[in-house]
Amino acid sequence: MASLSRENNIEATIPSTEQNEGVTLYIIILNVGAVRWSVKQRYNAFADLHDKLVSNHGVARDLLPPKKIIGNKDPTFIERRRADLELYLQTIINFMHHALPRELAEFLDFQHYELTHLLQSLARYCFLEGEKLLHEGQPVSFTPLQLHAISYRLKNPLPTNVASEQETDFSHVVDFISQVRHLVIEGSNQCLRASNIIQNNLAYTLNTFKSVERLTLKNASVSQLGHLGAVRRTTKYLEVKNSGMVHMSDIFLCDVVYKESVEGSDPYRWSMLVDVDVSYNRITHIDESVALALNVEKLNISSNKLSSVECLTKLPNLVSLNLSNNLFSTLEDMHTKLGNVVHLDLSQNSLSSLKGLSKLYSLSSLNVSTNNICEISEVSHLSRLPCLETLILTGNPVATIVDYRTKVLELFGQRASEICLDNERPTQRELEFVAVLQAIRASREGRLPTLSISSPLPITSGTLSFVPPDLATAVSESSSN
Repeated sequence: MASLSRENNIEATIPSTEQNEGVTLYIIILNVGAVRWSVKQRYNAFADLHDKLVSNHGVARDLLPPKKIIGNKDPTFIERRRADLELYLQTIINFMHHALPRELAEFLDFQHYELTHLLQSLARYCFLEGEKLLHEGQPVSFTPLQLHAISYRLKNPLPTNVASEQETDFSHVVDFISQVRHLVIEGSNQCLRASNIIQNNLAYTLNTFKSVERLTLKNASVSQLGHLGAVRRTTKYLEVKNSGMVHMSDIFLCDVVYKESVEGSDPYRWSMLVDVDVSYNRITHIDESVALALNVEKLNISSNKLSSVECLTKLPNLVSLNLSNNLFSTLEDMHTKLGNVVHLDLSQNSLSSLKGLSKLYSLSSLNVSTNNICEISEVSHLSRLPCLETLILTGNPVATIVDYRTKVLELFGQRASEICLDNERPTQRELEFVAVLQAIRASREGRLPTLSISSPLPITSGTLSFVPPDLATAVSESSSN
């Protein structure tokens, strides 16, 4: 990583130019250690820089190649000026490398790529804006490069060849990040700006974050997280998206060399964690590391590569589970794998049967939309779930059957009026039709018909009153099933 030191000198060249809307831009190439980046500047920017260096740092005024008004677009002149500006730049860097001033560092974009100047820019931001951000409670975003720089600075002293000011003191950064409550880490697998830096290849730690309650990683590689520090003990909400995770241990044990489960081990326990979102990754199975987050109540593993469920019984407080957009094709004895889940989302999978859900007696809402459920009879596996109130089946082939809603509701018997099907409560007419279908079913089974389904609307009379539907049609449709 770029860091000014005796081992990493600054190499600067201006190998070429380009034209942009009639303006000549001089392309500066910087190398500091293994890091390389480019900066494009016009001659006027060089002139502005030179004026500051002359005024503030004693640079000789005649060092910069002079301006030329006539003929400054001539290729021969541009080539000569390019060579002169390269010599100028190399001269002032050689002269000022012992204490690189802010004007020169920002002209060369050191604040974007070189660790020390990046930290000075961050310290200045924390000094000026930190208190306001903390007071407003807004999410605070860091890049892996910034976190890498912080981690590097904690292990190394400030280089002697960097000018420092009171407002760029590193203590401003430490004080600020120790109070951050919502930390967002935004990574990338692309080269940073005009450099060869790939941020997701940079290692970093979170040792100095003492107050984080909500941790969000977006496109950031969890494999580069070297130490979580106090984050495990304080985080309540964890979100890791598009981070390439394959196993749950990739985040729960991200800073452990060997990722085997350490169940019951206090140093690795996520004691405050209640809400976990690891959607949009590549998770293939749920491993035992989830036991490190015993208090989790809500878990979102949607948009991954799961085809089965394991280890979730180790989460005794889990009530909401999102498994949508995975690779489930069958479900077997889910009551032995999910515990007392109340809200379950299995939408956008490849399920053809609901039998495996038949004993999830604590289930209150179920979303199985956009699967491959073809038969009304599959709903019968859910009809005896005593707490089920919300069922979403839309997007399945079954939803195209004539009078699909009333046929589904009829399977729930006297609880038909309590079921919210596809986000809609039963209408009065649907309940009347359901009562007819139930009477027909009772007659076939030799039972006494019961037409006492509760209406979702107030009824003033003591008996159920309705306009009878076409009984012949109901019998015909019922017979077809």
